[in-house]
Amino acid sequence: MLAPMLLLSKRFARWGVIFGVLGVPAPASSQSIVTDLSTREVAISTGFTGAELLLFGATEGFGDIVVTVEGPKRDEIIRRKERVAGIWVNGTSVTFENAPAYYRTAASKPLSEIAAPEVLEKLQIGSSRIDLSTRSSRGAEAILEFREAFIRSKKRQALYSEDISDIKITRGRLFRSTIPFPVNVPIGTYEVTVHLFKDGRLVSSEKTPLTVQKVGLEAKIYDFAHDHAAWYGLIAIAIALVAGWLAGVIFRRA
Repeated sequence: MLAPMLLLSKRFARWGVIFGVLGVPAPASSQSIVTDLSTREVAISTGFTGAELLLFGATEGFGDIVVTVEGPKRDEIIRRKERVAGIWVNGTSVTFENAPAYYRTAASKPLSEIAAPEVLEKLQIGSSRIDLSTRSSRGAEAILEFREAFIRSKKRQALYSEDISDIKITRGRLFRSTIPFPVNVPIGTYEVTVHLFKDGRLVSSEKTPLTVQKVGLEAKIYDFAHDHAAWYGLIAIAIALVAGWLAGVIFRRA
């Protein structure tokens, strides 16, 4: 009786190794969701025109997929334009602390069909549910106006977006989606979170870090400008003066 049991356990162990080699989770210890990105680094170099990453993964069974991408966190200032003596100038402002400079939501179907509003609110899924805190002493109504203006501004810059039904699910288990980054994407650390919902309940979540950084000559200029701001300013002024002088000489000869 002992020999057949040992033989059976060896077979299970062998199948576990095979599943691992093939990249498929073994049935006894499989996870609820597995995801990955086509690359975990977006390199911004001279001539950068934007980028698009592929997100892909698999689930144990049928369910709804919601993906959020956010980062980097920083203080964001939104200003109200005011007309003074016939000229539009920056007026009152509100600073939202530790707000994501980039935020994107993608889902396999409308969010209202995936989970209840209170569940989405708790998970901060959707640009309208992001926690934007401020120390401003303005009233709640004024803060709400600034908040809505801030989100509209981000959407105009293509830095905030909600793309429902962007996620494609194949055979009820495999899914894929694209993550677009515009030319003005901020550098820093991002977090890609994939949520698996079943019957309105959150079953599993997986987070993947992502880095956006400058490379090559673009990175060297950026680092120099931040590490030696005074010298960078003087060099920029000198280049502008030389360029103006050369332009004057060329036009005089013409």
